[in-house]
Amino acid sequence: MNRFVMKTTELRYSKTKIDNAGELLKGEHKSSKQIGEALEVLSNWRTYHAIPLNSFAQVLKKRAREVNIGAVIAQRLKRTPSILLKLKNHKTMRLSTMQDIGGVRAILDSVDEVYSLLFLYKKSRSKHQLFSLNDYIETPKSDGYRSIHLVYKLKKTPSIFLEIQIRSYLQHIWATGVEVFGTLRNSSFKSGQGSKEWLSFFALLSSVFAIKENKPVLKKHRQLTQVEILKKTKEKIRNLQIIENLSVYSHIYKLVSNKKTKGGQGNYSLITLNSRENTISVRSFGAKQFESATLEYLQLERQYFNDRQINVVLVNSGDIKKLEISYPNYFMDTKSLVQNISLIMMDKFV
Repeated sequence: MNRFVMKTTELRYSKTKIDNAGELLKGEHKSSKQIGEALEVLSNWRTYHAIPLNSFAQVLKKRAREVNIGAVIAQRLKRTPSILLKLKNHKTMRLSTMQDIGGVRAILDSVDEVYSLLFLYKKSRSKHQLFSLNDYIETPKSDGYRSIHLVYKLKKTPSIFLEIQIRSYLQHIWATGVEVFGTLRNSSFKSGQGSKEWLSFFALLSSVFAIKENKPVLKKHRQLTQVEILKKTKEKIRNLQIIENLSVYSHIYKLVSNKKTKGGQGNYSLITLNSRENTISVRSFGAKQFESATLEYLQLERQYFNDRQINVVLVNSGDIKKLEISYPNYFMDTKSLVQNISLIMMDKFV
């Protein structure tokens, strides 16, 4: 990732004010002034995660490339709608203790590489506390999500948490596919909302991917044989016209703007996905322009706070050329997913 020294973000608010901002934003009744003030607090708290997140990304990149020189590393600060949805779904959670506001991810070719990278983390020493380690590959989530999650509690005052995700390319295709379809249907598929038929399809698809990777299928599919899982998956693909729907949906989105600010190569990218007009806009910022990027991010989040059809996110893929590989969901790109589904239909996948 970047080698420059980022300007330190001063935390301007107490944890009580941070938590109060989260409670206000997730509530139903608030004025424009209250929203603006609370978003300012949230943005400052989120940006406070950026410098340590950048350091984590540097370490992850070094270790991942020991496993696979072509590993894709990406980092992001969690979007406000995602933060608020998580606060709403977890009633006792507080904004000041949320564990994935800052997240960094490694995408590797295979499950073997995922566990090789995990081993490097397990044997390493860190001044930070490994707060939790969840293996969603050996024990997939009920919706089909599979990945390795490590959460660290940083030796920092006030304390913050950062999350590392390690996943295979197949697991990445599945997870981003769920996000793309959730955007298309204006539902949070990640939270179990939306069409039960499509949710069932993604769960079955996850088990098919697990079979391909020689890993456990979802608990609810373990009474089925591999042949039965494949058969049920193919039935869903046909009945829901999965390939046709995903292909049509993703092709109607157009990249209408791809601007680069002056000041060097683009490392940070501000992506605006407009589901009303089916457009995608990208503005890239140089490595030393993080402060400008976060200010514009906050302005856009204020502007579109009540508009569920416009999603804005600030990401860092390190290499601007890898942006679409790292975040295909923000570009409504389902090509890889459709290719693998097509192989399943032709009995050439497993």
